[in-house]
Amino acid sequence: MQGNVGKLLQVDLTEGSTEVVEIEEKTYRDYLGGSGLAAKWFFDNEGWKKDPLSPDSPLMIMNGPLSGTNLPGASRLEICARSPLTGIWGEASIGGHFAPQLKRAGFDGLIVEGASKDPVYLLVTDDGVEIKDASDLWGKDTYDAERLIKEELGERRAQVLSIGPAGENLVRYACVINDRGSAAGRCGMGAVMGSKKLKAVVARGGGKPPVADKEALKTARERVLELLKHSLVADGLKHFGSNVHMEYGMAIGDVPTKNWRMAYWADGPEKLGGTAVADSILKKKHSCLGCPISCKRIVEVKDGPFKMEEGPGSEYEAASSLGTLLFMDDRDANAKANELCNRLGMDVISAGATIAYATEAFEQGLISESDTGGIALEWNSPRTLLRLLRKTALREDFGDDLAEGARAMSDKYGGAEMAPHVKGLECPMHDPRALWGMALTYATSIRGACHCADSNLYIELGILDPAEMGVKRTWPFSTKGKAAQTVAAQQKGVIANSAVICEYVWNCIGGGMSEMAMMLNAVTGLGYTVDDLAATGDRIWYLKRALGNLMGATREDDRVPRRILEPHIEGETSRLHLAVYPQFMSLAPLQKLKIDRLTETAASLLADHVYPRMDGILGVLNKLPGFAGWREKLRAREPAATGRMTVAFEEMIQEFYRLREIDEMGRPAGRRLRQLGMDDVAEALEEEEMHRLHVAG
Repeated sequence: MQGNVGKLLQVDLTEGSTEVVEIEEKTYRDYLGGSGLAAKWFFDNEGWKKDPLSPDSPLMIMNGPLSGTNLPGASRLEICARSPLTGIWGEASIGGHFAPQLKRAGFDGLIVEGASKDPVYLLVTDDGVEIKDASDLWGKDTYDAERLIKEELGERRAQVLSIGPAGENLVRYACVINDRGSAAGRCGMGAVMGSKKLKAVVARGGGKPPVADKEALKTARERVLELLKHSLVADGLKHFGSNVHMEYGMAIGDVPTKNWRMAYWADGPEKLGGTAVADSILKKKHSCLGCPISCKRIVEVKDGPFKMEEGPGSEYEAASSLGTLLFMDDRDANAKANELCNRLGMDVISAGATIAYATEAFEQGLISESDTGGIALEWNSPRTLLRLLRKTALREDFGDDLAEGARAMSDKYGGAEMAPHVKGLECPMHDPRALWGMALTYATSIRGACHCADSNLYIELGILDPAEMGVKRTWPFSTKGKAAQTVAAQQKGVIANSAVICEYVWNCIGGGMSEMAMMLNAVTGLGYTVDDLAATGDRIWYLKRALGNLMGATREDDRVPRRILEPHIEGETSRLHLAVYPQFMSLAPLQKLKIDRLTETAASLLADHVYPRMDGILGVLNKLPGFAGWREKLRAREPAATGRMTVAFEEMIQEFYRLREIDEMGRPAGRRLRQLGMDDVAEALEEEEMHRLHVAG
């Protein structure tokens, strides 16, 4: 076996025992690794029958066949479990430096079951695994925990996955942190660790990952590096991080502002955007192991009320969820809030979204100071934000409510329309009203509202083209072909999270299945074709969909909140990107020309003149007669204009169900499952349906 080691390490914290589990090559071929292999193990061991925070609920930390190789973007792994936030399948991807060490220690992943009486951490090395006491670490934030563990072991190169107080206190969206700023953010994986009294997992290995063809891997790596060198998207990420999107996104209405109420806010990109950070608090760039893009930001706030030491800065999701979503324009406070979430071990998206709900509910009189302990919740209140984040992590006073998430909060206090989520997972920071495909992405993502489970975001923005999958890229405001585009996008997204590779890297080189086959075949020697990978993507997607069904999810859960489908309550959405963005991104063919000087000139032009002025440039274009007239109609709330700006969700979702062969209960057709060799999954769904009918009748 090549690429994968062929072994998982199973740990029972209740018994204090460990066992090495060998995996057949066919399982790897059919499910790759990462979240695909985790889903297969979870299904085979009936993980769906366990309560998310019960001792017997499994936590899976999984590498993929690409993890730990020297390919750019391959320093990632997946952490999976039944989510304590949503109650269904949960997974979170994390970069940093941990994955290679786990692979070098000789394991493709860890399965952690049971719960320790006292705090512990796991040490995984070439010699096996030790369960070590972590009593002195309990209560420490993730920065201190990582530092203290490395000092105790005397091993600087050991890599640490740790939880902070949020995970210890079972905040339902607690996350897992590596290298201070790399987070497995979504679905509450940190709370699952906390329920097991597992403070950290540490890996240090000295082996070399098995590779099928070293020369082919070398060739693949050189090709990826060459494509990245000529990628203008990669260059934008290198200069300004993922927050390069803030300027353009605000201009087209893609940046959620004031709890999704406001279409446009100039202070957002001006104060919080990637170029604003680069001009002020940025100290240097940082990368996951072996990645030439270096999209991470290292910042420092030297003085003032939000002073922070040099450390990881906000990526786009944090700049929005802890900034624009709360109508907060203080750059220093945003950086501090991001740092606080990292230290406490808390997902920035869910934290910001839950506080945004609470702020609007307070404004509307659904929540009062008697509920908040005397705290007045207001927009653009940095000190209140930091105070609430701390209270949430400690489940202190009103923080105990906030720790349950936006859905639970709206169930308790009312105002469901103010708490945009899908299946209980708070919506990430991309607006379906700007990019209609995101409505299907959110509705049909397995784990709930998610922008990382498929490549629709990049297709809608004009960065990717799914033509090699036999699908045409659709216009952002078009319904025709959107379902087929989403199916192809899901096939790609599933592969990325099972292979495992960074979506930024893969998308910057074109996001092609042919490039993925090139990388996988070099590593595994399994001879995948594009069609093979599409089928593998389908197999994993249907398995995860079935797991959701087995845990109670139905068609009724594939709903996107009306607030993010209908025109903004405040301001008007632009349709400008229909005319401008595909042409703007048409600079991408320079990547194919591979003319160094031409690429460097274009990249310099973008970095120095276009990105810093993007919002202003598009603002001027928005004043042109055609666009200005459209905005006037929206401002007047003319029915024809508002109707055309309402996402045609039902039309798209019905076509999606037809293409995916999803029945009236939201379950995959047994015929389709059997075509993919998943007879056992079809039988489990049929048995569950018979049980449901028996109970109902």
